[in-house]
Amino acid sequence: MRCSFACSLALVIVGCVGRLDPPAPRTAEQFTQGRALVDLDALTRARTRADAAPDDLGAQWNAGLAHMRATLQGHVDLRDHAERYLERAWALDPSAEQVRAAEVLGRFLNIRSAVLDLRKLELQIALYEALLEPEQVALGPAQMQAQQFHFASFVTAAEILRRYDRGQSLAALRQLAGLEQAMKIRAAAHPDDIDSCAMAGNFELTFAGIVPVGVERRLARGVAYLEIQQDHWEQLSPRARSTAIAPNVRSVFALFLAEGLLARGEREQARRRYVQIIDLDDQPNTGPRQQIVALAHHRIEHLDAYAGSHELLPPWPSGVTGCVGCHSREATLPTDDLYLLPELR
Repeated sequence: MRCSFACSLALVIVGCVGRLDPPAPRTAEQFTQGRALVDLDALTRARTRADAAPDDLGAQWNAGLAHMRATLQGHVDLRDHAERYLERAWALDPSAEQVRAAEVLGRFLNIRSAVLDLRKLELQIALYEALLEPEQVALGPAQMQAQQFHFASFVTAAEILRRYDRGQSLAALRQLAGLEQAMKIRAAAHPDDIDSCAMAGNFELTFAGIVPVGVERRLARGVAYLEIQQDHWEQLSPRARSTAIAPNVRSVFALFLAEGLLARGEREQARRRYVQIIDLDDQPNTGPRQQIVALAHHRIEHLDAYAGSHELLPPWPSGVTGCVGCHSREATLPTDDLYLLPELR
């Protein structure tokens, strides 16, 4: 899931500074508009098999993955089923000898924390801590393996949420600053680690729209990170750029960069990036991509009206919509949180 890491942390700051309330939960109807975007009968059969054999690792893993993928296609009402079966799989194979349940479920639980649903936060921390190698953590952000750096960052993100939930707002902000510094150190030491660069860019642009101080600094850093990511797209890990897994991931990240540039008032650079979005000729023609392309046309037509608007941040799509936006082929993304000037709607 592309945006959940940054979105989870962003909502910590929302709560700390009191600028916004957590968003209302998304419903499947908002994404599917009553359509069946997956084979719902097959999911029913998968649940029947898994529930009949709770100790069958294969049945739990397959059911968990199927319901997770359905959730990311827009059937967000199936999230609880996905969690249940993936959690069973982890309990049956905690050392990941056969399946990657801890990693998959840890990431998937960000779909909760992205909307400040912290009921499974302790489980998420346990999952990521199980993936950490102590000797790697001891090396620090500059020397850690990339995957271990990501896992450590997710642990820190969850810990920040836990501090906020306990009313420790200042401590949460201090830990957030430390995480930002770790990302800066990582980027300086490993300019070729494009996956970490993508995470950092998403992170900084999200916080540029949430934290009321240091906006321009975060915006500049976020744009710089994503320029590197977009200009070195083929250096991303194969799974991170796989259109089979996330058909719209490049379009979403390209939009983030264009929106960031427009928020900075860099009209011509923004125009160039919006044109790149439109001209991408190797992307699946999905429903979410059509929405992104339509938005790019709109921004180009009204560059002067939007230039310098910090209301463009954090970039759309975010939260649960961002997860579906990257992964779905047929969903319709809700646009109630998309910034459009009233006279241009």
